[in-house]
Amino acid sequence: MSARILVVDDEPDIRFLLKDILEDEGYLVDVAEHAKAANDLRRVSDPDLVLLDIWMPDVDGVTLLKQWKSTGEDHCPVVMMSGHGTVETAVEATRYGAIDFVEKPLSMAKLLSTVKSALASSVAAELRENWRRQEEPVGNSPLVRALKQRMQELRESNHAVFFTGPNGSGRRVWADYLSGPEVGLEVFDSTQDLRQLVPLRANLYVEEICDLAMEQQAELLDGILNSESRFRFIVSSRLKHGELINNAAVHTQIAGMWQDAITIPSLDDHIEDIPELLEYYVNWYSDYEQLPYRHFNVAAQNLLRNHHWRGDISQLKQFVKAILSNSDADNIELPEIEQTLRLVTSSGSEADNQLQITIDMDLDLREAREVFEREYLSRHLALSGNNISELARRVGQERTHLYRKLKSLGLQTKKQ
Repeated sequence: MSARILVVDDEPDIRFLLKDILEDEGYLVDVAEHAKAANDLRRVSDPDLVLLDIWMPDVDGVTLLKQWKSTGEDHCPVVMMSGHGTVETAVEATRYGAIDFVEKPLSMAKLLSTVKSALASSVAAELRENWRRQEEPVGNSPLVRALKQRMQELRESNHAVFFTGPNGSGRRVWADYLSGPEVGLEVFDSTQDLRQLVPLRANLYVEEICDLAMEQQAELLDGILNSESRFRFIVSSRLKHGELINNAAVHTQIAGMWQDAITIPSLDDHIEDIPELLEYYVNWYSDYEQLPYRHFNVAAQNLLRNHHWRGDISQLKQFVKAILSNSDADNIELPEIEQTLRLVTSSGSEADNQLQITIDMDLDLREAREVFEREYLSRHLALSGNNISELARRVGQERTHLYRKLKSLGLQTKKQ
């Protein structure tokens, strides 16, 4: 996905020159003429990099940089822009959080090199932090151990990889695991154009091939067959090879690639891993959502091993979160488990868990998907209290991807 850059400079000629040059390089660019405009844009655009001039009216660049970095929670990289007389000031700004500076008059070669390096270093740090917080495949069963070994071996190649497995089995988690800690995972969906994506270093992941229009599937096929492609493709589907071959909505040549697809197993295929999964998600929610640590005894683990998880691992995870939210008591008793299971594995017939919309049959497939996505995300936004972090958890998407998706659909959310 293209990096978004914010250019902050009070000279309009410089602002729009940089905008034109950076956009020609494939970046998304916003411009601001002073501190207030920069702050307003940062709240809504979530830039990946800021180019910040030192001398501006009202609030200078160094003061603005100090404001951004004062909380210790702002990790967006900033490159200072300085004239000959302010180089020392620009160097000093690195003590306040700037990662580099470029000198005016600007050398375009130097600027582009600095931008690329700044984004690369920022992405590497973000990848390591995201990897630390990511869910990972859990289990010590022969099935899971063999699958982990295969994924580690595949990290060494750039060949496209295909997954098949039921919804909820964790195909996305395995795609993250395959990518490893040094390579990001960009999610490609039906609203995007493959030709416009400019990732820094990432695998490109498709959650469900059946959701892509034929034109997008043709672009994807061209990328997979092109040995000089910018991406390593990981493409998945809930359907198996035979089902895809007989699906008129899937490009025949794309469907044929599932003949050697990796099967992501259903939870029913490795129920011996459920105790380990329970412990993992208890720790995960305790660490990252500050829910109380609670203990499943042997009887509880045995009950849950013999439960049929229709929603697969995603439903097991939902169950763990629900039961940790029930109480802060150390031990989890069987009656509480049975009651929570009834709630989590119910048919979902409650009005709050259903979305009924009417779609005009005169719309093409892309337009119809957009109608559904707008209604779906709008409902989840309301249920999330307009909280982007909660929304990301509910719909299983990364925050950066969601910000852009919401913006493209005209939906508003408050910045977290």
